[in-house]
Amino acid sequence: MRALLMSSILTSSLLLAGAAAAQSTIRPGQTVTGNFSSKDARMDDGSHYRCYVVQTQAGQAYTVTMQSEDFDTYLMAGAGADCDETSVTNDDGPDMGTDSQLRFVSNGGNWIIRANTLSEGETGSFRLSVSEGQRLRPTTQVVPISVGESRQGRLEFSDRQADDGSFYDCYALSVSRGGNVSVRMDSAQFDAYLSLHEGPQCDGDSLASDDDSGGGTSAMVTQNLRPGSYSFRANSLSSAQEGDYTVSVTTMR
Repeated sequence: MRALLMSSILTSSLLLAGAAAAQSTIRPGQTVTGNFSSKDARMDDGSHYRCYVVQTQAGQAYTVTMQSEDFDTYLMAGAGADCDETSVTNDDGPDMGTDSQLRFVSNGGNWIIRANTLSEGETGSFRLSVSEGQRLRPTTQVVPISVGESRQGRLEFSDRQADDGSFYDCYALSVSRGGNVSVRMDSAQFDAYLSLHEGPQCDGDSLASDDDSGGGTSAMVTQNLRPGSYSFRANSLSSAQEGDYTVSVTTMR
């Protein structure tokens, strides 16, 4: 009996592993439909998902869109052959309500797309599509900003991209009088992230960085700075996020 029970458990485990690892293919220009049921594989948070493989070309930009009238969608994607190898995520944007859309530029080879429900136990039908597009040449513009000034900006696909796949704008800050300087970033469309750098190009190791010290999803960095040239990245916490934001620089006493 014990041997039979162990055999049954092993068989069930293999079936679950097989279900979790099951992958379908999708081609650029193609739209596929699916329907989540209680039998579909689940993430640790209880949400259902399916994996799709798309063959990509080096240097090519791709847009992945997931739509559903039955549940709030969530997308993840990444280079490789494993559904856990995701580096780009999106919940609802840009400006798509409960539908999801993400964009990435490939170095070639297979990319994995994980089509997901946002919440635990959601079921229903969905549409998933992949399209090719020409990526705009990333901007190298550095925007000057002064202490006491505020600026409005927008993160988008043509911006510089950090190693984690997030977009960022670079601001150059000249400090003429030493002291505590505070940089703040606010956005209603994504979780803000700031990093402060020495020099005018937003490169090298950061002097300071922050996610939510501004309260809620706002970021704020306060640093005692000597007179000189600095810069900061106006960034999103997560990859592939686009949207409007405001940055401001003030002195702190």
